[in-house]
Amino acid sequence: MNIGRITIGICLSAILFLFFACGNKAAKSGVGEETISFKDYYGREVAVKTDPRRVVSLSPGITELLFDLQVGDRLAGRTNYCLYPEEAKKIPSVGGISDANIEMIMAKKPDVVFTASMIAKQMVEKMTSSGLCVVCLPERKKVADVYETVAFLGKVFRKEKLADSLIDNMKKEIASITSSIPSGRKPTVYYVAGFGDTGDFTSGGDTFIDDIITLSGGENIAKHIKGWSISKEEIFKQQPEYIIVRQEDLETFKTTAPYNKLKAVKENKILGIESSITDCQSLRTPQAIKQISNFIHNSK
Repeated sequence: MNIGRITIGICLSAILFLFFACGNKAAKSGVGEETISFKDYYGREVAVKTDPRRVVSLSPGITELLFDLQVGDRLAGRTNYCLYPEEAKKIPSVGGISDANIEMIMAKKPDVVFTASMIAKQMVEKMTSSGLCVVCLPERKKVADVYETVAFLGKVFRKEKLADSLIDNMKKEIASITSSIPSGRKPTVYYVAGFGDTGDFTSGGDTFIDDIITLSGGENIAKHIKGWSISKEEIFKQQPEYIIVRQEDLETFKTTAPYNKLKAVKENKILGIESSITDCQSLRTPQAIKQISNFIHNSK
């Protein structure tokens, strides 16, 4: 287990909102062509044509959102980690996320390439210098930022009404969950992003997953930490009441020393969760909030 697991599930990767410049105003770039101008994650001035027909996504979260906006059929390329929805698997892969094959991307002749903030600026610049229109989206810290990402993509693909509807539905889902959370002391929660000989990693107070835990009615034991690294000493000092771990790591974590000595593990107060619904900043985030909320408030 290593820090790479944190970024792969990602999507932490991927995560997703643009800082607009020019007040989100559309401008004509030619006959019949309209663009939206903004500053991307690296502060670059970018202009993307609206209603692009061919798209490459290097972010699992963005890939999901494009299908939600009913433009998944415009995807000409994806990463090896863009596996949801099932239809995404039928799209040709252009490699990994931070090590995508630029030649393969160029061969797809995309109108736009969407990337996430985990992709190095050097790679973004290399793709741009190759003539590609690259939109680099930053990892965000709050669940509510997903609304702005959906709204932006709605503008790009001229799906504003559908985007508004998706945003409204997500807000209602989250409101329904949070309104049913019992008042009083919040149960303490530890999210396992990585563990083992190479170190322990969790979601600090400045992460998207921290906000998921907060919305679920829990208190993140790592809320005072910035980033992802945490010591074993700190974990045992905090003795979380509940532990959340990626489903694929559940059995290994429960049987690995010294984690198997944690009180929550001994009492089986540990939940295996599908990593994509916590790591990806998408419309499936309410599923993660609901699962965690039900677990920490209804477990005995």
